[in-house]
Amino acid sequence: MALSDVQSDTFAFGPLLAWILALQLLRRSRALLALFSASVFVAAACSFPDITFVSVDAAAWALDPDGATLADSSSIDFDAAADAASNDARDALPIDAIAACPSICAEAGVGTCDSTGTCQVTCTAADTCSDPILCPAGIPCVVTCTGAGSCASTIDCTAASTCNIACIGAGACKQQIACSGSKCKVACTAANTCAGPIVCSAGMCDIRCQNPDSCAQAVSCSGTSCLADCSGARACAKGVCCDAGSCLGSPPACQ
Repeated sequence: MALSDVQSDTFAFGPLLAWILALQLLRRSRALLALFSASVFVAAACSFPDITFVSVDAAAWALDPDGATLADSSSIDFDAAADAASNDARDALPIDAIAACPSICAEAGVGTCDSTGTCQVTCTAADTCSDPILCPAGIPCVVTCTGAGSCASTIDCTAASTCNIACIGAGACKQQIACSGSKCKVACTAANTCAGPIVCSAGMCDIRCQNPDSCAQAVSCSGTSCLADCSGARACAKGVCCDAGSCLGSPPACQ
């Protein structure tokens, strides 16, 4: 074979040999890279045993068990999902007042239940209901003090869903009245009723002191709106303060 033929063959196979060598190097590089990546994950798992490595698909499936793909998970707003879960927890279904009332009102000796699941505390005779009145939590509560001098102790309606407190008998409701919930109405409709402080932190406060010397102590309210009617002679002797969003009559802010 002539030297020129050998040189021609060498030049012909040169580029092919170069490509073969390049492919071998590329395969080895990929293998080394995979080995290095595995080592990093193993080292991280050993250093932080409490950390669990989860793929994006797995995280997406946790939010959507019906099967999120990688493409699906890329469109998931994880912050929004977390906020929604938090909102779901906060916006749990309200208590079933009709079902709950018998055990937390009637059977507990607080009052009686009407057809709407409202706890009714009724003090008709003079000087009745001398012990503190505590309305049950999560259901509407109505306290009616028609007997003279009835409801001589505190009335606490801060845990009820709504409150309606009527001090009708002369000298009824001698101590503090406190209420909250979505709305609270306190009506002091006889002379010398509601002798103690009135504190309303409901969403809507409606306080009526329309008879002589009613609401003798300070009246304070907060929440969304507050109406305090002190039209009785010498009513609200210690004044009215309001921290609500809307205060009828522009009473001063509470100290």
